Amino acid sequence: MTAQPPEAVDAHRIWRPGAIPFNTVLMGLRTLVVFAVGFLTLPLLIHRLGDHANGLFIFATTMTGYFTAVELGIATSVTKYVAEFRAQGEHERINSMLRGSLLLMIGIGLVLGAALTVVALAAGHALFRDPAVRGQAVATILVAAATSVLYWPSRIGTAMLEGLERYDQRAMVAIVTTALILAGLWGLTFATHSVPVLVGWFGAVAVAEGVACAVIAWKRVGVAHHVGSWRDRHLREVIAFGGGLFVIGLADTAIYSLDNLILAALVGSAAITIYQVALRPQTAVRMINALTAGALVSTISRLAASGQLERLRRLAVAGSFIGLVVTLPWVILVLVLAKPLVLAWVGTRYVRYAVYVQIFVSYWLTGANTGVLGAFVFGMSGIRIFVILTVIGGVVSLGLSIGMTAAFGTVGVIWGTVIPSVAGFPIWLHFVLKRAGLTAREYALEVALPAYGLAVPWTALVWVCSRLLKPSGIVGLGVFGLVALALWVAAAAPGARRHWRAALAG
Repeated sequence: MTAQPPEAVDAHRIWRPGAIPFNTVLMGLRTLVVFAVGFLTLPLLIHRLGDHANGLFIFATTMTGYFTAVELGIATSVTKYVAEFRAQGEHERINSMLRGSLLLMIGIGLVLGAALTVVALAAGHALFRDPAVRGQAVATILVAAATSVLYWPSRIGTAMLEGLERYDQRAMVAIVTTALILAGLWGLTFATHSVPVLVGWFGAVAVAEGVACAVIAWKRVGVAHHVGSWRDRHLREVIAFGGGLFVIGLADTAIYSLDNLILAALVGSAAITIYQVALRPQTAVRMINALTAGALVSTISRLAASGQLERLRRLAVAGSFIGLVVTLPWVILVLVLAKPLVLAWVGTRYVRYAVYVQIFVSYWLTGANTGVLGAFVFGMSGIRIFVILTVIGGVVSLGLSIGMTAAFGTVGVIWGTVIPSVAGFPIWLHFVLKRAGLTAREYALEVALPAYGLAVPWTALVWVCSRLLKPSGIVGLGVFGLVALALWVAAAAPGARRHWRAALAG
């Protein structure tokens, strides 16, 4: 038999299902689908339901997964420890950890469901005073409460599959369920404008996603009867780590999820729709930034557990550079093309809010650095300093959001998110670089300066061309964006390949 050349063997190894490149490509496709569905859903529901009913739908579906703290804390902890315990051959600890985590998630789902029930019955009418939605508010939030009871335990399934480093399969499940959400909403709005019905469909599909992942992962994780316990002593470290991430998630909730509640209370339900026009492009950039890190948490946990610190350092450098060159062009395109983008997407009525889009997405000029480095926070133990920093940022953000919304309306809640995020970034970066084994000088020379050095002339070219050509409409913006991105890829690809080869070396 003729031996394969080393290049072919390496290509087969790195592009196999479950390897980082393959996982990242599938996660990228998932991001593209979620991005497209999010953008299509907003104008669909605005035109079919109106501003106020759409605001209620967004509020309720946000409430379904309201406390991102739960998923970030417990589910991310499950992902980390599935990878770590499997690397160490600790099958009993895996079973104990999963049993305890599932019990915790069931309890959290019941508590959050009860809390949302109280919100619905005590404050549903008060929060949504607009006649167009007042009669549906209580029923809609009750549907979100019922969904929460099942939604949070189902997240264990997605966490298990990610812990197996099968982000590719996780992505395929998400693609199917995201497409089902859009198809269902599109079909249902022909038959009914009932917001509780639409929220119920959204929630049912979200729960099905977690269940499907659990079915795929169950046997491979090694779940077995009479192995492990519901109260194992090893759960203490899992709960301690998950508790730290839970606190980080609470701050994330304060920064993002509470914005809709603040707007509903201080401005009105229609303001939620305006806020979503500003938020969706920023969310798309956030998803793109998370793409390069999305398949790394369990890998980082495995490498850290086996003491491969130099490989972790190389992964931090390569991943961070690739994360920057993947994220920055999208940030710049949104900043430059905000007005024609909003016009083509949701219509003339919302063009005046294009500046809100620009304000919101602007903090990704620095936030683009947080994707891969953020995975080092979640993938390794010892997160106290990041909990402290995130709590401070969340408290400041919440206070600013309330105060500035009261003073300036919808744009105030956006400034309340952007200001503390940009101000706190240098401090966060200092500590996360220490965690990844990098100095600030190394990061600047190997990652930041090369990436931003490419971005400056490319930005100038895109800005000049946008003023000369004035692209408009979905087709015009799409062609302009594709040509601009092609130029960026041509400029950034050599550096990305060089970093990636360095990460794979040894």
